[in-house]
Amino acid sequence: MKLGEIAARLGLRLEGDGEIEITLPAPIEAAGPGMITFAVGPKYAAALKASAAACAIVPEELRAAAPGAAIVSDNPAFDFARVLGLFFPPYRPAPGIDATAVIAPDARIGADASIGAYCVIGAGVVIGRAAVLHPHVTIYPGVRIGDDFTGHSGVAIREGVTIGNRVTLLNGAVIGADGFGFVEHRGDLVKIPQVGGVIIEDDVEIGANTTVDRATMGATIVRRGVKLDNLIQIGHNCELGEYSRMAAQSGLAGSVRVGKWCQFGGQSGFADHVRVGDRARVIAQAGVHNDLAEDALVGGAPAIAMKIFRRMVAVEPRLPEIARRLRAIEQRLGLRGRGDGGAD
Repeated sequence: MKLGEIAARLGLRLEGDGEIEITLPAPIEAAGPGMITFAVGPKYAAALKASAAACAIVPEELRAAAPGAAIVSDNPAFDFARVLGLFFPPYRPAPGIDATAVIAPDARIGADASIGAYCVIGAGVVIGRAAVLHPHVTIYPGVRIGDDFTGHSGVAIREGVTIGNRVTLLNGAVIGADGFGFVEHRGDLVKIPQVGGVIIEDDVEIGANTTVDRATMGATIVRRGVKLDNLIQIGHNCELGEYSRMAAQSGLAGSVRVGKWCQFGGQSGFADHVRVGDRARVIAQAGVHNDLAEDALVGGAPAIAMKIFRRMVAVEPRLPEIARRLRAIEQRLGLRGRGDGGAD
């Protein structure tokens, strides 16, 4: 693709020869002749100057450091992502319904849909226009789905789920499975019927093998713009605020309420009924047992304020040395063996 065409399609200013042929986008450390790369700030200036790339997408302050031509951007990372989309458009099968798909007679499917092999669509299902269902997607009865839906192979959507527009479910995601609820009765565990549903709003992406459980009563709600990584568990009756993000293997127990624009690191976990304020950030492997205020930054298990957690982590490697020094002090003071602090 010619550089001038790329700049025009991005709607950005080009400084340099628009006739240069660009063969591939690449990260700055791997970009060579004929490639386009990007840099987001001054710390990348040296790498940018040393690059052999034909063009770089850069902010105004890095224009002089660009190795050749430059596309000037207020948000280079965002615009480089757009370039990736130009060179590698997502796979989309042609519209049509595979002969092996099983579709209930009263299901309604919008125009330009692509229904892959061995998909199953239950009674009363409504799907908007331009949906893509890859092979082996199963949709239970009564589901409502908006426009531009994409369900990758192995997705299962249980009865009564409601999904908005432009939602993507990656391979093996399960939406609306039963919540985890049992009650003890006469030496047995009796299942609590999970009679609620799931509501997924617009522009949500849910990763591979991630599960969003249906509510015991009411609804589990995933608000607009939420992004969930792979292998995540969302328990029954949870609510995730707009544009919040969760990394892989993290999980919410039942009835957790998450605010807007929160970020949770991988393998972080949340106890039931916790409330999390807007823009809270939780680092990887943290365990959250108490409510978090807006703009909180926490780590550790149980999670504590990040500034305290960093100090604790810094001390940990010194604990054997501190213990030896403490024992020496106790010996000098004659405290060992008295039961007042002399134990190892």
